[in-house]
Amino acid sequence: MQNYDQYHAIVSLNNPFADFESIQAAIDAAPADSSTYRIYIDQGCYQERICIQRANIEILGDGAENTLICAEVCASMLENSGQLISTLNSRVVEVDATNVTLKHLSIINQWDYIKNANKPTDDPTRLQHKQAVALLLNSNSDNVRLEHVHLESYQDTFCTQGGRSHLKHCKIMGNVDFVFGCGNALLEDCDIVCRAWPSQTPVWGYIAAPSTSIHQDDGLTFLRCRVIRENDQVPKHSYALGRPWHPTTQFPDGRYADPNAIGKAVFIECYLDDHIYGWDSMQGLAPDGSKRSFEPDKDARFVEWNNHGPGANHGGYRVENIGTYPIKRSELIDL
Repeated sequence: MQNYDQYHAIVSLNNPFADFESIQAAIDAAPADSSTYRIYIDQGCYQERICIQRANIEILGDGAENTLICAEVCASMLENSGQLISTLNSRVVEVDATNVTLKHLSIINQWDYIKNANKPTDDPTRLQHKQAVALLLNSNSDNVRLEHVHLESYQDTFCTQGGRSHLKHCKIMGNVDFVFGCGNALLEDCDIVCRAWPSQTPVWGYIAAPSTSIHQDDGLTFLRCRVIRENDQVPKHSYALGRPWHPTTQFPDGRYADPNAIGKAVFIECYLDDHIYGWDSMQGLAPDGSKRSFEPDKDARFVEWNNHGPGANHGGYRVENIGTYPIKRSELIDL
């Protein structure tokens, strides 16, 4: 039986004795100090988008199958101002603070990617910007911990844009660039699930799209993860481990792909199923306005070390058996 005395706020949709029915309301009620503020979320599907901007927040759910934070949003939708929401603002949950912990819950972006993909290309209701983020760790985040958290969407499921984060015993589901960003994230003992969808090309998707700064040692680190497929509809050799994302950035001499975003993605002691075919390239905007291709062996830092499974030795760019862990473990946080 749950001991509610250890929490400062209880959120429930059905319990009349709970403090709040809204997760955001519980977060907003935290005192304006540096104390640790603990929130318990009862089972239920909470239809809301939340933003955590207060440091030292701990949120515990009733289990990833029972406590669901859900919203339907994608980058093609419009803000109240009439502008496109954009990729980062398409999130369900945003963390933009330090020392935040989430445990035993799911975050689901419910935008219907499949329904949109099945529409004819000339259908005016078919949305072109399909990014739909479940969790965004924004630029002011650091020391963020997730344990037994499920993140579910299709394109751009999990974005880390700053600081350090540690995901342990989590599940991330997606299809295109669904673990991405410039932050330092350690994903340990997680399930990375490549989703089935009506792809019209042999390449169905990409797992990692790091944009790590060349001045930063660590980016996206997958340690002892299972890289698996959603079901048997996902064919062999249809997903890449990752591709180099060089975000389009405004510079004094123009707007083009950031040449210093030399993405870092490392897969260590992971199980790779046979839907994995290696690494891939990614296009970006050149200074002269043309498109250029960023290659995995030249424009990124992509490493595999001691992986196993049918997809662990399947072509593409790789670095194998380098002798020591290709990360500085002292810079990673522990649960």
